[in-house]
Amino acid sequence: MKKLLSSLLITTSLLIAYNVNAQEKVEIESFDVLDIGGAVTHGEETLEGVSIELFEGNKVVDAIETKKNGKFKFTLMSGEIYTIELKKKGYYPKRVSVNTRVPEGLDDAYKFMFDLNMDEKAEKKFDRSLIEYPAVLVAYDKKKDEFTFDKEYTKSYFEQIGVTDKN
Repeated sequence: MKKLLSSLLITTSLLIAYNVNAQEKVEIESFDVLDIGGAVTHGEETLEGVSIELFEGNKVVDAIETKKNGKFKFTLMSGEIYTIELKKKGYYPKRVSVNTRVPEGLDDAYKFMFDLNMDEKAEKKFDRSLIEYPAVLVAYDKKKDEFTFDKEYTKSYFEQIGVTDKN
């Protein structure tokens, strides 16, 4: 009886351990969740020749250069945090952070289009430390069922741009 009880206990323990490991290996399948893009501008003009890199973590996963119309577009996968970095000689770089995590069970594809103004170095000075931070944070808003930008963060970032560079 003790052997049977002991064998049953060992078998149950092994099954529990297997189920825990199997659950840890289950991955949620990612899908195209967001087409993000827009135009890069300086004042009222679109900017040609802006280098735009799409980062997933620290790895560049796509890169383009804007044409005369200044437009760009990327298709992003669900469940990731992306950074879009824009650079052009003579202009301060800009970053956009995009969180594509959506509620479980949601498999819709969304669009988020916006214009992003770049500041020319010759025209404006601002605190260089701001270059390291995203100008815009984009994420899914469950109440609105859409991707949107964090208005408070963006407002505070652009208020800070007015700070004169002391270097």
